Amino acid sequence: MRWLVTRGPNRKLDRNYQDWLDRLSIRSSFIAAAQGLPPTAQPFDALLLTGGGDVDPTLYGEKRAGATKEVRRRRDDHEVELVRLFLRTRKPIFGICRGMQILNVALRGGLIQDLPSAEAETHTKVEGTDSLHPVHPVEGTRFSASLPMIEEVNSAHHQSVDPERLGNNLRVAAVTPAGVIEVVESIEANPVLFAVQWHPERMPFEAPGSSDLLRYMQELAAGPKG
Repeated sequence: MRWLVTRGPNRKLDRNYQDWLDRLSIRSSFIAAAQGLPPTAQPFDALLLTGGGDVDPTLYGEKRAGATKEVRRRRDDHEVELVRLFLRTRKPIFGICRGMQILNVALRGGLIQDLPSAEAETHTKVEGTDSLHPVHPVEGTRFSASLPMIEEVNSAHHQSVDPERLGNNLRVAAVTPAGVIEVVESIEANPVLFAVQWHPERMPFEAPGSSDLLRYMQELAAGPKG
């Protein structure tokens, strides 16, 4: 199995994704905006959109707020085109953190540019360390049926998918206690669209939010059995 993985500005962080995928013998081919688009999505079993800076808000019809930072429009445009390429061939598309956000934007959705701070729930890093918080599956979703064991995840973000502006063919599959969207999935089973707000590649692999999640994604990429 071979996935096309988007490259961020930090090669060390890219290595985290590669090591994570290696755990289940998933081959990773990284691609940066400077490389342009592959001729076709056919050689790949899935596209993985990875983490990084904020998405350019003009892509979802907003002016840039003061908290929005590390915007790389070239990467944004490249990843939107990758989503379209994989959609045309109905190949699975996965997202992690920023990857969930750019997927939502590519599907004509919007983002919350800066989450309101809440004493009971922290989403940004604290002193350089990922935060932790509970996650609650939404009943009736494929995520809730397949991964009910995921109860706590890490967190390192200040933006999120706007529940009032979900992308085409997306639905909310899990939220935090405060209602921040943590998982989205496609309404229809095909094409596969699935993304999480946390960073499974930075969690201990034995944690359900890392190992069980990756196994689930691998099953989605492999397609229906029989």
